[in-house]
Amino acid sequence: MKRRKVLLSLLLGAAITVSGCGHGEENHSTVAEIENAVSETVQESVSSDSEENAEDVRGTETETAETGNGKTAGSVFTWQEISVTLPDTWQGKYVMEETEDGFFLYQKASYEMLEGTGYLCGFVRLKEWMNYGTGETLVAYTDEGDLYYLMQPTDFPCATEEGTCAEEYQSMAEQVTEIADSIKIDAAGIHFDVSQYVIPVSSNTVLTKDMLLNMSDNELWIARNEIYARHGRGFINEYLQSWFASCSWYEKTKEPEEFNDTVLSQLEKDNLDMVKAAEEEYKEAHPYPKEYPTYEAIREDISGDGIVEKIQYAVTEKGDYEYDCILTIDGVAYDLNKEETMITPVTDVFYVTDINESSPGLEIAVLDYGPSEDLATYFYRYDGGDLKYIGAVGGFPFREQNNGRNGFNGQNGILGTVRMDLIETCYLDGYWWFDENKEELVYHEDELHSYQPNTAHQLYVDLPLWDMSGNLKTTIPAGQEVFFLRSDMTEWIYVRAKDGTEGYIKVRDGEILNVEKPAEEVFSNLNFFD
Repeated sequence: MKRRKVLLSLLLGAAITVSGCGHGEENHSTVAEIENAVSETVQESVSSDSEENAEDVRGTETETAETGNGKTAGSVFTWQEISVTLPDTWQGKYVMEETEDGFFLYQKASYEMLEGTGYLCGFVRLKEWMNYGTGETLVAYTDEGDLYYLMQPTDFPCATEEGTCAEEYQSMAEQVTEIADSIKIDAAGIHFDVSQYVIPVSSNTVLTKDMLLNMSDNELWIARNEIYARHGRGFINEYLQSWFASCSWYEKTKEPEEFNDTVLSQLEKDNLDMVKAAEEEYKEAHPYPKEYPTYEAIREDISGDGIVEKIQYAVTEKGDYEYDCILTIDGVAYDLNKEETMITPVTDVFYVTDINESSPGLEIAVLDYGPSEDLATYFYRYDGGDLKYIGAVGGFPFREQNNGRNGFNGQNGILGTVRMDLIETCYLDGYWWFDENKEELVYHEDELHSYQPNTAHQLYVDLPLWDMSGNLKTTIPAGQEVFFLRSDMTEWIYVRAKDGTEGYIKVRDGEILNVEKPAEEVFSNLNFFD
């Protein structure tokens, strides 16, 4: 079908970047390749689909849409059951292409110079679940298996020799999120809770191996257990139980030992088998980190030179909070306390890891409970002649030590733990990456951090929720359970009520600015500890 050619071209970044607009993200295709993809596929296929299906898919545009405060937000465009609001600032600046699956928006200035360029976004309805990783975002789905996607370019598809066009394109692109947030879908059994799932459609869509290819082991683990969670199964694992408890669709009705999988449909059972197989393939492809017992001699090529080293790690207590932590490689002993003094080292296990699977060499990782359970993992690299300390990560990022989650993605990153005391003491995910040039682990600060397992907080008052610009989004009524999901660790916390309402609260000196009250007067069960 011509429509699928259009989608695949867009997903592969088939857009044109010419002089005056080449300051966007790195373009991995040549101009010639992109020109062929767009001029032959996008122009021909989109235009043909639009002409063939004009009577069935022609959208309509109403004059204005009102915001909650009575101000005009823009024009509402409706294509079949999908409606979105286009900003007033877009008037006269966009071109729309319609197909049998949805519609696509382009910057008019670029499009008129070269048809098919200036691609900004699209909204489509499909029957297949896509997990290609770039270019598409699932917005909603139905009980019957219809899926609604926001499609976006993966490059900077602006075509002009004048910088003003690029500036206009950038300004319009920044408003795509606002447009996506305005979407309304008039369909039976529609669900907008896609952010609460890894695979929202695993109960009504047959999963294939290709659908699971780009998923991490952590995502596959949650996706597998989502199938059980939909039927009310409880979980012994603290992280899983906390994860699902924060989802508006989840209600625990059975303890793990009481759950009977006869409630699963055959499709769900088949999907379970498919996800399990994907998990096994992932483990085979990513054998590290490996856990080893202390004192036991092991053999690993940690230097990456093809020669296996004989390795042994031993921990000996000398006195109160004094330990000898000795790593021996091919008969040479290294005192690990020389670089970082371990307070309460883990005495029974250590790990061999592979932070960057694309480069040779492995790492030795040893664990320390630290003071007051401030867990830390220390990493060392061996070059065949010397051992080098490369840094520490908060927490224990190992599946066996971390509620079943693996903190290693094999692509130069480690997901560890950071502590926060913004309105209570809690632990969040932190990210470290290995700088190959400096040969050290670097903490990545500029991001929102996800909360690690945490409990619900009862809401004492009605709580307005904001966006990060401080604009009112919605309000959670008092009495609901509220879950903290993410934080920038300085002032913003993203929360979700049990009914699915989501948004930001802003904190300053322990006060929730949304209601101008101290946090303890807003939420129950806030705890601080050393």
